[in-house]
Amino acid sequence: MKDLGKLLKQAQQVQAKMAEMQAALGEKRIEASSGGGMVTVVMNGRQEIV
Repeated sequence: MKDLGKLLKQAQQVQAKMAEMQAALGEKRIEASSGGGMVTVVMNGRQEIV
């Protein structure tokens, strides 16, 4: 049972770290253009067009 508690604690830590990383990615902006600059797209780290 001791190991199960340790495993659950580790899973919670991983989940918290993932939420942190997703929030950080959401703040990133990536810009790409094509067609000699005729089309430009800006996306965030969550792959949403902004």
